[in-house]
Amino acid sequence: DGVDVWKDGRLYGFFFSSIRRHTRYIFFFKQKTAYEIYQCDWSSDVCSSDLLDHVWSTSWGVSTRLIGGLVMTHGDDSGLVCPPRLARYQVVIVPIYRTDEQRAAVVEAAERIRGELHAAGVRVHLDSRDGMKPGAKYYEWEARGTPLRIELGPRDLEAGTVVVAKRTGGKEPVPMEGLADGIADRLDALQQELFEVALERREANSLRGATREQLREFIAGDGGFVYAGWCGEAQCEADIKADTKASIRVLPDEEFRSAESPTTCVWCGKPSVTEAVWAKAY
Repeated sequence: DGVDVWKDGRLYGFFFSSIRRHTRYIFFFKQKTAYEIYQCDWSSDVCSSDLLDHVWSTSWGVSTRLIGGLVMTHGDDSGLVCPPRLARYQVVIVPIYRTDEQRAAVVEAAERIRGELHAAGVRVHLDSRDGMKPGAKYYEWEARGTPLRIELGPRDLEAGTVVVAKRTGGKEPVPMEGLADGIADRLDALQQELFEVALERREANSLRGATREQLREFIAGDGGFVYAGWCGEAQCEADIKADTKASIRVLPDEEFRSAESPTTCVWCGKPSVTEAVWAKAY
């Protein structure tokens, strides 16, 4: 789950319909001859050169743009913050010890916890590398965006607990008994937390039901998404772009539309045929 307003406040409009569920793009133009992509009019039994035409194409956008959207939506100054459903490792276990005796006991317990979490369907990694201090491991896994970190040392073993740290901040001791269920609940909660924070940021940078003058003022200010009615005329779209430098980024699916459907075009006042979203593309 993701949205389309990055933490620096800028808008990259071409991400709009792909970030959350990879909605496909339909390019409302035909490919140029540079790509030499043609289709034939198959209504004829014979395909000759005069029946060839440039194709209409689609792109699902599942590429580096989705990774960029993920980083820019959820990342912070420490690196990536990866939603649990997308993380390669949802949990990393970092054992803490000073002596060989402590290491043997702590790593054995960590292996047991890793097995329990794996059996519960959690993608988990045990970082038992020698020659690397726990703090350095914390830094590395934070930069990678791992949602949860489990810290386990001799004192934790004695208490029958582990320390669970969230990538978004905060630590708490958690009993080893029933740990798998507790971890699953925390992953679900973190997934929802990240979505709600991103959704709130998007709406804070959106203007719905805008008038012509509000569209102008909003785009001229800090910018964001403007939801408003559109008559479907290319001339109105061109006039808005010439006046504000904003263009239609997407015609939103039902789940993204405003609660009240606009009835008139934001620019010309004619009856609207759909709701459109305007923004500047960077």
